[in-house]
Amino acid sequence: MSQLPGAEAVPEALPRSESATVVQPWTDGAAWDAFVAAAADGTVAHRWAWLRVVEETYGHPTFALAAVRKGRLTGVLPLVLVRSRIFGRHLVSMPYLDCGGICSAGDAVAEQTLLASAMAMAADLAAPLELRQRTVRPYALPVSTHKVTMTLDLAYGEPAVWKRIKSNRRGQVRKAERNGLTAEVTGEEAVPALFSVLATNMRDLGSPVHRRSFFRNTVLALGEDARILLVRQGTDVVGGGLLLGHGDSMVLPFSSALRSAFSLGTNQFLYWQAVSYAIGRGYRVFDFGRSSPGSGTFEAKREWAALPVQLYWYGNGDGAEVSRSLQLATRAWKRLPVPVATAGGHLIRGGLPQ
Repeated sequence: MSQLPGAEAVPEALPRSESATVVQPWTDGAAWDAFVAAAADGTVAHRWAWLRVVEETYGHPTFALAAVRKGRLTGVLPLVLVRSRIFGRHLVSMPYLDCGGICSAGDAVAEQTLLASAMAMAADLAAPLELRQRTVRPYALPVSTHKVTMTLDLAYGEPAVWKRIKSNRRGQVRKAERNGLTAEVTGEEAVPALFSVLATNMRDLGSPVHRRSFFRNTVLALGEDARILLVRQGTDVVGGGLLLGHGDSMVLPFSSALRSAFSLGTNQFLYWQAVSYAIGRGYRVFDFGRSSPGSGTFEAKREWAALPVQLYWYGNGDGAEVSRSLQLATRAWKRLPVPVATAGGHLIRGGLPQ
């Protein structure tokens, strides 16, 4: 965990009486996670482990800000200073994930105190700030609503969920079963196989892939709350995804299937196996991850009976400039051989705050 950039990162105007809410660096991961687990606005992106995963994988400075009142934790804000020669510097909570931002369990004073501290820190670091909230917040920052996350209600069990899925998707799952596809959910040992699928397919899509160590570090840091799903045709791995659980929700933030296996029904089989696993583990919500409304992936997830949940990304950076740089990188990336794209991908992906 990095040191705060300076005393000026916490505004001097904040009250300092015993009953006041103050912001301070935090080092007790267990207490932090206990607060996040109990907070209605806590997500897997707020977990202490993510700070360690990002720092160990990419070396970005991380900051754990805590709002404290009378010695009691009243809010948390994990922050990462993402640094890139291509995309510049961004202070984000949390990069690589759909959400994050301030977790305050409804404590408005803690929330505003953390916001003021984060804005001061961003100014001190000369980096735009981005807070990825799942609900609309009273922040004095511009807000982007260009992304939603797609969620499926699992509360009524597997038979009810299966009936709600569009018939064409159910047909693809049955097709995959006839084609002999199988699935398994496992842990760290599956990282190389998952990474191989992601690296190949992401190159085809023109998007650099995370380092292999990103996935390994995630599974190790989150333990049983991070599982890897592999889809096989015989002994060959043709699809895979990373599953993350927190509270009553399971999210699938990273998944891919080889294009050569699309005709087997691999993608839909992967989704169904992920949903089925979440139901079996007692989760009540399955999160397919973020999409742009109206996009192909958005419409595909709607056929899984998933409903959009608006994401609110508050920030004062130039998202358009990042998008322009990413578009240029995407066009070049599609032309590279897989080994070259894989070897150099982390140099771009780690510096991309998306």
